[in-house]
Amino acid sequence: MKPENSKRLVIDATIARAAGRAEHPISRACRVFLEGVLSICHRVVLTKEIQEEWNRHQSPFTLSWRSSMVARKKVAWPKVAQNDAIRTGIQNFRFSEKERSTVLKDAHLIEAALETDLTVASLDETARGLLRRAAQYVKPLQQVLWVNPTKEEEHATEWLEGGAEVEEERQLGFDNPV
Repeated sequence: MKPENSKRLVIDATIARAAGRAEHPISRACRVFLEGVLSICHRVVLTKEIQEEWNRHQSPFTLSWRSSMVARKKVAWPKVAQNDAIRTGIQNFRFSEKERSTVLKDAHLIEAALETDLTVASLDETARGLLRRAAQYVKPLQQVLWVNPTKEEEHATEWLEGGAEVEEERQLGFDNPV
């Protein structure tokens, strides 16, 4: 794959924590996904907030992987400001307090994706579902792609190998009545 096909991927700490050498299906799927990011031309997005989460939660495998990514200059280090429009939209959406808290906890991932190549990789299906609901009314959310490497039907590694292109069904706004 050519470097111009390189995508900057926002990878949640849920993957950093789960990836390991074990053959447990979740550990293996996350490891294979991260190995794919390393071996293909894609880069990982590490904002200050994402780095702090990774520092608290990453597995020994992920620490080694991250070191390899840095050594190969495959890390994007954007400075991403808080997006008040997104956060206000989430605050005003008809979420319960618990749901709102869940979504706001991951708002920094969305903000980083919007400032880079619109892609979040995460195991958090609760946040994904809530963000899909909010995308009906918080328009910038609609374009963000969300991929979960533990969902076999998403073929995450094959998607990476194919260039991590925008696929409508991966977008948070896909099939939402607007």
